[in-house]
Amino acid sequence: MDDTKPTLVLEHVTKRYGEFTAVNDLSLQVRPGRVFGLIGPNGAGKTTTIRMIVNIIIPDSGSIALFGQQMTSALQDRIGYLPEERGLYKKMKIGEQLRFFAELKGLRGKEADERIDNWLRKLQLSDWKEKRTKELSKGMQQKVQFITAVIHNPDLVILDEPFSGLDP
Repeated sequence: MDDTKPTLVLEHVTKRYGEFTAVNDLSLQVRPGRVFGLIGPNGAGKTTTIRMIVNIIIPDSGSIALFGQQMTSALQDRIGYLPEERGLYKKMKIGEQLRFFAELKGLRGKEADERIDNWLRKLQLSDWKEKRTKELSKGMQQKVQFITAVIHNPDLVILDEPFSGLDP
């Protein structure tokens, strides 16, 4: 990536839900290699902004560019996204679930299995690979969800409430 060009650019982005304005004329730039945080009270538009960046919802006005381009499905694959809400299948085994999410991002076979095992080892979850999600604590589920966000080695990682449910 070119360090001189911003990774992410929002220009005059606005999102309304009926009479309620969730995000109003937001402009910002995030350069490569930076940690950038959106901080504010509940209802300030942080999650709405993130959802617009990852193309889950579309802004009513303004523009969002990622890596110098308007969002496409190919660009979405360059993002690792950890949503605020849990997105795991409760009855599915952890290893199978991680394999499913890896395949959604284009990882298959031995490479996917190696990355899964590596991440489970890093986060001390190897013993839980054959357990179902519903058997894990909220903190362990958050770790699994984190793995789903980074398994494909994304160029940009977006974490929404990443410490929710994690033990101190």
